[in-house]
Amino acid sequence: MPTPSRLLPAGCMLVLTTLTSPVAHSDFRPMTNVFPSDLKWVNVPGVPKAIELARVFGNPSQPGPYVFRARMRAGTKLPPHIHPDERWVTVLHGTYRSAVGETFSIADATEYPEGSFYVTEAGAPHYSYAVTDVIVQEQGNGPTGMAYVHHEDDPRYAR
Repeated sequence: MPTPSRLLPAGCMLVLTTLTSPVAHSDFRPMTNVFPSDLKWVNVPGVPKAIELARVFGNPSQPGPYVFRARMRAGTKLPPHIHPDERWVTVLHGTYRSAVGETFSIADATEYPEGSFYVTEAGAPHYSYAVTDVIVQEQGNGPTGMAYVHHEDDPRYAR
């Protein structure tokens, strides 16, 4: 399993944290509004190219709460990986599968239809699969990062 030193808080989230976002910081405001048209979808190094991310709130590289969305086409696989923080995940669109474990297995993953919610504990190896086109919303407390359980699954090292 990856050690915390292999987590890349400035790596896979770097692009996500440096984007102009609807809410680039978490100063107190009576209400913060973010509309779908405000989101800037990007590919992020260290995340498979079939997955686009959009920051909704906060800064994942800084202490404090953050929210981002991930959009992926049907059939997209995200290999086993870990995060240093707990993740709260809501399926906003489509059907998604996810499971805890170090070996990718669609059959062993729980299927989450649109509207489902789950929590992945900090440091738990997990993986996911988009059954249909999917948008999920993830939130946690930064700083965060991502490390693949198997080095060869990291797209930054693909041949």
